[in-house]
Order: sequence, then structure tokens, then C-alpha cells
Amino acid sequence: MASTGTFWQGNDYDHWCREFEKRRGEMQQRGTQAAHNALLRLGKREEAWRKQYIHTIANEIVTEAVEHDCGVIVFEELTDIRERLPQAKWHHIWAFRLLFEYVSYKAPERGILVEQVKPNHTSQRCSRTDCGFTHKDNRHGKQFECQKCGYEVNADYNAAKNIGLRYARKRQHRLCSSPKPGSGDAPVDVRLNGGTLNGECYQPIAGD
Repeated sequence: MASTGTFWQGNDYDHWCREFEKRRGEMQQRGTQAAHNALLRLGKREEAWRKQYIHTIANEIVTEAVEHDCGVIVFEELTDIRERLPQAKWHHIWAFRLLFEYVSYKAPERGILVEQVKPNHTSQRCSRTDCGFTHKDNRHGKQFECQKCGYEVNADYNAAKNIGLRYARKRQHRLCSSPKPGSGDAPVDVRLNGGTLNGECYQPIAGD
């Protein structure tokens, strides 16, 4: 989900991953050479399908950024993603890595930078700039409800806002700490569903 409010559903992706897995299981049970050859062909079709699916999403993300006049697309850092998401299936992690790779390749062609920020607490922090309360009980599955101010919103949207705000605050901090004439640095606004938010209002949390 993007901070603009656009949501990319993964239901189709998960459905077809399960279908491919089911087909593989059926072929493996046969144990014949013909089944083995069919399994190899299925593997190639599956890989091509996965790449095309992620390719389409990457194009849509870049288009979303262009339509909202965004100069930067920000992702969570992928470092230690397996350790951070031990319950995630391999194809989800693979898809996220490939999505970042595709967007990193496509976005610069449209004059858009691609950056990463640390992911710590982005799903637990209240994205309201006048609050910022961080607690594990704020998130309940797909829903976010701040235990301090009562702010309720889709959990992925809340996290997306925090990711954008974290980058904006870092950019603002760099600009204020060591401004360099002609460097091209400028304050960053985060594109939201229905407006923008300036990173100057963002308060840091542990690990920022």
C-alpha cells in the first residue's frame, strides 16, 4: 500500500501461488519421467508468471508516483527481512525483493529516485504527527488503532505514511544540519490520500 492510499491486492498472487504448488505436488506424486519433465515446464511457466505479475505492479507504482508528482519512492530496507518476517513465505519475500529491483530500474527513467528507510516500528507507530505513540498493541492484524489518541486506519496505510515520513524527516535533518548550496536538497512532502504532509512535523523514534 502507498501513502497516497492506493492499495495493491495480493489475493490473485497468493491464489496462483497455491495453484502452482498444488500442481507441483500432484506431479511429484506420479514419480514418472513424463511427470518430471512436466514439472520442469511448470516451474518455468510459474517463474515467468511471477515476474510478469511483479513487473505490472512495479509499473503501476511508478505511474502512481508520476501522477502525484513524487520525486522519490521509498521502501522499507530489505536487510534481514527473513529474520524480521519469520512467518512470511519464501515467495512473498522473493516478490518484495523483485518489486524493489524492478521499481529501482524503472523509476529513474521517469526522473524518480528510489530510497530505503529502516523498518523498525513503522507498523506500530501512530502516523498522526501530533501523536506518534508507538506500541505493539496499536496494530491488530489489518487494522491500526492508536492506544493513546484513538486514531483508527488500515494498518498498511499507517505504516506507509510512517515510511514516507521517516524519509522526509531524514531528508529535512540532512538539509538543516549541513546545507550545501546547489546540492539539490529540499524539504520533502509526503503524498497522502487527500493531501500532503511535511516531514518537518515528524518526531523521531528509536532507530531513526
